[in-house]
Amino acid sequence: MDKKTLLKIEKGVLIIFIIFSILGGVIFGYITAQIKNYAGIENLKKFQPSVPTRLYDIHGQLIAELFQEKRDLVSFNELPRTVINSFTAVEDKDFFEHFGISPLAITRAMIKNTIASASNMRIMIVQGGSTITQQLAKRLFTASERTLARKALEAVLAFQIEKRFSKEEILEMYLNQIYLGHGCHGIATASKFFFNKDVKHLTAAESLLLAALPSKPTGNSPLKYPRAAFEKNKDSFNRMVEAGFLPKDIAEKAFNQFWPTFLESLKTEFPTKTAVSKEIDNAPYFTDYVRQILISRFGKDVVYNDGLNVYTTLDLKRQMIGQEYLQNGVKEQNHISSRENEYYDRAVDRGLIWSYDTLRLIFNLPGVIVKNDINTNFKKEIVENIVDQADVLSLLVGESATNKTIDNFRALTASVSTSLKVEGALIAIEPKTGYITTMVGGSEFEVSNQYNRAVQARRQPGSSFKPFVYGAGIESKRINTATVLPDAPIMDIDAQGESWSPNNYEGEFTGMVSLRQALAMSINIISIRIFDVVGADKIINFASRMLKIPEFRFTPSPSLALGATEVTPFEIASAYAIYANRGRDVIPFAVRYVTDRDGSELANIEEEVGRVIALKELNGTIQIVSEQVAYIMRNMMEEVINRGTAASTIRDKTRFYKQAAGKTGTTSNWTDAWFCGFTNDISAVVWIGYDRSFMSLGKHQAGATVAAPIWGNYMREIYNGMKDPIFPPMPHDVVGAGVCSYTGLLPGPKCEKISSGYGLPGSGLAYKICDGKHYEMRTVLERYMETEGLTTGEEKE
Repeated sequence: MDKKTLLKIEKGVLIIFIIFSILGGVIFGYITAQIKNYAGIENLKKFQPSVPTRLYDIHGQLIAELFQEKRDLVSFNELPRTVINSFTAVEDKDFFEHFGISPLAITRAMIKNTIASASNMRIMIVQGGSTITQQLAKRLFTASERTLARKALEAVLAFQIEKRFSKEEILEMYLNQIYLGHGCHGIATASKFFFNKDVKHLTAAESLLLAALPSKPTGNSPLKYPRAAFEKNKDSFNRMVEAGFLPKDIAEKAFNQFWPTFLESLKTEFPTKTAVSKEIDNAPYFTDYVRQILISRFGKDVVYNDGLNVYTTLDLKRQMIGQEYLQNGVKEQNHISSRENEYYDRAVDRGLIWSYDTLRLIFNLPGVIVKNDINTNFKKEIVENIVDQADVLSLLVGESATNKTIDNFRALTASVSTSLKVEGALIAIEPKTGYITTMVGGSEFEVSNQYNRAVQARRQPGSSFKPFVYGAGIESKRINTATVLPDAPIMDIDAQGESWSPNNYEGEFTGMVSLRQALAMSINIISIRIFDVVGADKIINFASRMLKIPEFRFTPSPSLALGATEVTPFEIASAYAIYANRGRDVIPFAVRYVTDRDGSELANIEEEVGRVIALKELNGTIQIVSEQVAYIMRNMMEEVINRGTAASTIRDKTRFYKQAAGKTGTTSNWTDAWFCGFTNDISAVVWIGYDRSFMSLGKHQAGATVAAPIWGNYMREIYNGMKDPIFPPMPHDVVGAGVCSYTGLLPGPKCEKISSGYGLPGSGLAYKICDGKHYEMRTVLERYMETEGLTTGEEKE
């Protein structure tokens, strides 16, 4: 070799050396820089994996969990030897001998991958050489892409982890971090998801089935690919035998005994099931309400990943009672309403039909027969009873075209499925504390039914608004419970010349009637007369304070006296709670306090509410209405339950006999049915209706027959084992009042029929003494019978 050639070789070697030196320096510098970024590796044991936020009721019972990654933690001491052997045999059989990386495993993987690539004429990765420690490093510190630099970094980090932690600690962290498919993070979650058991009870076959999932969470899933899981489990048993963890005969017996039973159980499972679909949620509408509160205060990431402990005001026992009775009531009413509306199209307001019939009496208009829309009813039947099952079947057999057709059908019938079903809400608040103890926002909580009607649905309250009309009159001293007003036809004409002539529920008039009786029997005409006496401004101001809503939400017309405004069940339950709390303010809330996963308090909303109440005590704003007004109104509303519109339902039908007060509510055309009531312990409201406000529950489906039974059953069950409620005594400055039942004037010496009651000092319309000239209003039938000399059967007897 001549000198010139030798110089060229030396020059080439030098260049190659320089290139490799630079490349090695770059890689070394990159790895060094990356390691500096992971300087917190010594604190790895303190690493806090994502864990669910848990909601607890007032007694410490678990209500629900909130999470994006479903994860339960398990310590090494809780891991059975079967699980440890299974994962090390499948993932890293030299785990307890190597120092973070396994040269033997890397060599073995290279040989197998080379053979597989040569056989298939393309590059294939059939086996990995990463150790459990390397997988932990990748999981916690590096990205998942496969590059030379990342693999080098994983190896260095694996060394660092092995230096600082014992094998037991590394395995514990790994088993709590790995993803095992179907939304399961960590072996504890996967154990409950796949086998519904704790980790400590896993068998060898079950442990090996889970051990196969980290490498291919989807491909080895027994739910999605049972055949692949079967073959992989057989291979995993062979590895257990090769590692010396199981004798061959025992391994074969365990495998053969496990799979027939397990395959049978898979027939009832859905391939699309996830850990999220199995989440605990005993009060879904309340959970969603609390979730929004938590996210607004702490942020989404903290709520779903930091494992908060949320202690709420809910009473889970009461919640279960409320859910049961509301759902049963809604189901029954749905059947009744379908029958009642048999000859009316469900997408048409029945009031429009009646109005058209009235016009036909004046004009020569053709008759209209309205009957069920067969096409709509067919769609309704498909949506409610068939489409879900068809959807599942299409997924099982892999019919993507059918699945797409079903999705299109869902979109086209979305309005049908919501508008043709009766819904409801029930909410209960403790007047003394403000605790929201029950919240049911509708029937079954589903993907298509998450609208929380208890707090979101604004509906006309009908006659359940009347206690605010009467309350405004009592507060202004314009009326008292003994005030007598005429229940007779009236007609109002507004500034535009439009006339309005309201009717009572039964369409009859009773003559002079006391306000106590008028509220108990829910006489509409009397409410209108109180509106005329008291004035719109006072009523709006009073209702705004009680309901805690702005005055612009009320329309200052006489129809307001009959509930022609829109409120939510939450708002009206809060207002009735103020009556129950002797007129004192009630601030309803759902979350008492929140702690982090270590038990440190992050927020105490109960204390915050307490400070607001204490401040209102100091500045004199605690009384929303006076204690005297609250007492008088409560006393009047007791009559509704004892002898009024709700008496037969609550006292006789549901047999709730405790001391209580309340009011029924029914809107025109029977579109909304309410019962709102309270004891000194609980203020509860029930609403029943369609989501579409123009749809009728059916003729005579009123609050007393639809909503009151749910309220009565709920309250009866709540007080089963509780101390009987006792209302507080009459406060000072409530005075007795009496007027002539015929004239409404102060009783004179000849007045034999006197209406007595309560009021504020100086209250009432009476300012003259009755002269004894009594005229009792009679109905048309009574006048006709008197003219014809006829008598009723009772008079003949």
